[in-house]
Amino acid sequence: MHPSAIYAATVDSHTFATFRALVEAIIPDSPVSATYSPELTAGAADLCIHEYMIWELDHSLSLVLGFGLTDIPLSCSTAGLLNVGAVHLAASRQLQHPPNHLLWESGPFSAISRNDRICVLAMLEQGNIDPGVLPPPYRNDLGFTRYMIDFLNRQTMFGNYSEWSAYGTTRLRTPTERRLEYFPVSWKQAEYPGVVPGYRALLGYMLTIERKGGESTIV
Repeated sequence: MHPSAIYAATVDSHTFATFRALVEAIIPDSPVSATYSPELTAGAADLCIHEYMIWELDHSLSLVLGFGLTDIPLSCSTAGLLNVGAVHLAASRQLQHPPNHLLWESGPFSAISRNDRICVLAMLEQGNIDPGVLPPPYRNDLGFTRYMIDFLNRQTMFGNYSEWSAYGTTRLRTPTERRLEYFPVSWKQAEYPGVVPGYRALLGYMLTIERKGGESTIV
């Protein structure tokens, strides 16, 4: 079995569901209409950006422990952070919509509405929670918590509008083993034509410089 397949099989189901709920809230799909094809209405969850987020958190971030950087998988603990935030929002009676109790045991964050998930992100970013109840490595560290919420927002956007989803069956392999299998759906949505060897761009204006006696004049 390829290492990427082994990795995907080891991701905790609660973590998987939580990150799917996260990207679904940040970039939801659009209602299918006669104007747009189903492909052009796809959201981040449809493009498997939750898998991208889990991969990035487990492979691309490092923490300072002792005197150096240490690679520590952060997807599971970050899913825990979001779930603790959802529980806090529900306990403080700030939910805008009733949660789906059938999904609560799978993960509180995935059981609440999309709007409430955004409220959880805002609450954590603003530090409106007792930092002592957060899971390690976020416990008693609101600065790191704020950084992570910002990272989750930015990285979801980056993953969605990059070519990552178009790597298809190779998307969970290491970067050197990934291969584009089709034109990225999100590029079609944004009407981005793709990479070409040189777009025309404004590089400035034609100017004439006259030099006399050691002086220069633009005419």
